[in-house]
Amino acid sequence: MFFLEFLIVIILGLVLGSFATAMIYRIPRGIPWAFAGNNNSDEMTAYRSSCTSCKERLKPIDLIPLFSWLLTKGKCRYCHEPISIKYPLTEIVVVLACLSIYFIFGFSLKGCLLISLVPFLVALFVVDLEHMILPNELVFVIGFIALINMALEWIRTDDIFIILEGISSAAIYGLLIWFLGCFMSRVLKRQALGFGDVKFFIVAGLWLGLENLSFFFLLSGLFGIVFAIVWKWLKEESLFPFGPALIAALYVLLLMDGSLLL
Repeated sequence: MFFLEFLIVIILGLVLGSFATAMIYRIPRGIPWAFAGNNNSDEMTAYRSSCTSCKERLKPIDLIPLFSWLLTKGKCRYCHEPISIKYPLTEIVVVLACLSIYFIFGFSLKGCLLISLVPFLVALFVVDLEHMILPNELVFVIGFIALINMALEWIRTDDIFIILEGISSAAIYGLLIWFLGCFMSRVLKRQALGFGDVKFFIVAGLWLGLENLSFFFLLSGLFGIVFAIVWKWLKEESLFPFGPALIAALYVLLLMDGSLLL
């Protein structure tokens, strides 16, 4: 049974990883990542994947996560242009993130919700690294899944306080980081924090609650320092995206919550 579940998580992780790569490419370019209007009608249909070089529509055999890239030796089947290694690497990262959740939560309802969260977190992480933006649609999806988690906890415990605590936590997280960002901007005489980061703090509050507020701030700061050092070493730039530090901190704390429950 464990081997079967392990295999299911790997396959699911690869599929979610492929979904994450589609969002990473499409969202910053304004391309629909799920559904788009049909040219001949108002009907919404799935937006088909295509080669980023020759624009050839990809067939099912070209869309097998990881293995399609390996079989074609990292090149487009049609125009033979190289396909970036970031796509299979992203899929592998999503698989590893899903496996980590499975090992801690199993196939529980909480575990399944967190696994559904992974492709959006990874897509947000990479998009911020590449474009220094945290797209609203990705942040809102993460917040929406948090609301589902809160609603399920409310149903399970019949305690309305769970909803109230989540909303108040989101407000406190957002206000604190907004005030801190304003203060740092005055000190540094430049914008220290983007509004996308503030929105992500609000969403993190929905997930973590007030009891994890200090841990989230501390872990985000530590990750931020590490990312800043690596960014300056690789890019030789002092300005770096803070979103990846926030995303990593949220993911780690969500895993720690499960490990503490065990």
